Amino acid sequence: MSSTSNNNCINPHEVNRISWNEAVIAHNSHKVDQHLFFKNKGSTLYKEEKDILGNLVGLKVCHLQCNAGQDTLSLVTTLGAQNPVGIDISDTAIAFATQLAKDAGIEATFIRADIFDYFDVTNPDQFDMVFASYGVINWLKDLKKYAAGVNKILKPGGRYHLIEFHPTAYIFNPDLVHEYPYSSQGNPIHEEGGVNDYVALSAPEDGDELMPNLKYATGIQDFQNKNPSIEFCWGLADVIGPLVANGLHLTEFKEYPYSNSFKMYKDMVEEKVEEGIRWHFKGPMLPFMYSVSFIKPVRT
Repeated sequence: MSSTSNNNCINPHEVNRISWNEAVIAHNSHKVDQHLFFKNKGSTLYKEEKDILGNLVGLKVCHLQCNAGQDTLSLVTTLGAQNPVGIDISDTAIAFATQLAKDAGIEATFIRADIFDYFDVTNPDQFDMVFASYGVINWLKDLKKYAAGVNKILKPGGRYHLIEFHPTAYIFNPDLVHEYPYSSQGNPIHEEGGVNDYVALSAPEDGDELMPNLKYATGIQDFQNKNPSIEFCWGLADVIGPLVANGLHLTEFKEYPYSNSFKMYKDMVEEKVEEGIRWHFKGPMLPFMYSVSFIKPVRT
């Protein structure tokens, strides 16, 4: 991220769609035989999201900003979800997810849409559980509209779960220089380099495993995204406040002093856990992730 702008003529979601279309190709070039991984009941979920989500058997589930569908399919292989719905703005991500589900023999529905457009056209009270995970909030231009959309599509009694990288950790660049605001208060932050290849930047050696039975390959090397991206810095109050204002009840909030999968800073130490790679900071303890859980009250 490099500079802020108040240019309202640009649709940041559309800018990001184009940038993500390039990045998704690079990301998946590093993952070997994903269809076999999922056909053999593989999972990309870590303990933290499995703990907050619980058993999904018999529930209608929506995974917002699902990227290329790996976590969505893991809701099936690990937690028993049946035909979950994954939404993402990237054309290449949804095409990849749809083909991956078909090749793995897993039933899941993937829809390419801007998340706000999806909220607008979807009937209310559709889902028992709505889920979003890892690096999603920073791509959204309006968290009030997001919260209203989540509330709309949830059934009364339904749950919303978010696990995300912590805004405190996001204020530093990979070299640990304080470069970004804790909250940009809705102002966009432009990145000329676009969505990067965070899979390669966070990965083990070629041939090692990203997760049990999912090998890492060199794939596309030295990826340079020719399409810029636009992000937003949102603090915890920016995220939680609108959800509460829309009538959802906060049931749990957690912070974690490590980063699952994503190496946020160059000066981090790798730890192999049961589900994959976790990154720890060598310096003072910081919160690197957080999770929030909400329930939509039943109407009386």
